[in-house]
Amino acid sequence: MKTLKPRAGRPTAEEALRIASAEAPALPPARVMVDDRPSTLNLRLRMSTINALTAKAKAEGLTQKQVVCLALAASGVPVAPADLEDRTPRRKT
Repeated sequence: MKTLKPRAGRPTAEEALRIASAEAPALPPARVMVDDRPSTLNLRLRMSTINALTAKAKAEGLTQKQVVCLALAASGVPVAPADLEDRTPRRKT
């Protein structure tokens, strides 16, 4: 039967940061958000509301999601900064 080699212990968080700093000092630190991942919200709205939302978004040069999130933020709902960004994929020219 094949025997496995002993596994080296994992470095502590401090050791990992020290190693990463030494290996790639020019790289910015990674942003890791574990609990606040994107999800989907599906709304059933009347066509008149959707048309008004679309018109407002086009007039202001925003996405529909940005219009909704800005309105939520204005009403006091905490909105993640990433939800206020335009993350629409752009076509390559």
